[in-house]
Amino acid sequence: MVDFDDISEIFERVTDRFEDPVPIGGRCESRTYYRVQDLTDSDLDICAEYVARRIKNVLAPQLPQLFLKLPGGYSFFAERLCAIYSELYAGGREIPLEQYLESKISNGHGEKYRGHNAIMVTDVITTARSSLEAHTRATLKGIKVLAWATLIDRTFGPGPVPVVSAFTGASVRLLTQIG
Repeated sequence: MVDFDDISEIFERVTDRFEDPVPIGGRCESRTYYRVQDLTDSDLDICAEYVARRIKNVLAPQLPQLFLKLPGGYSFFAERLCAIYSELYAGGREIPLEQYLESKISNGHGEKYRGHNAIMVTDVITTARSSLEAHTRATLKGIKVLAWATLIDRTFGPGPVPVVSAFTGASVRLLTQIG
């Protein structure tokens, strides 16, 4: 079984620390940067197993019926998480993984998955703005978002659902107002 020490070691290997803050995305900065693209296949498998177990524990007795992969990731974490969760906690029943695109949700997938329990997946969440926007659009299409799953959570605090992550990253500083 994967434990937190394994996860900490993985993220320590891909962490860069800077004296001066560096930009992260378009809206924030930090003195700490995580090179998620440098995670190995083995690292991603370990993180996916850890997050899958946490999803099971956080959401029980509810079960996800759909994983929605948000745009912008560098790894194949969503694919691994979906496969590992399906194998370990869904009795081998394959849970669909869909790339979340607004055009796709508006052109039939929203109806196809109406009423489904979903997990939104991304590599890193910082301000949660894009996750919140996707969450809102999916919810308006009748998809019930149970949680956000991520490799690294760098948000400012609670959102509309639990954030289930492999690692809680260093804080970020917002450069512009959200809204």
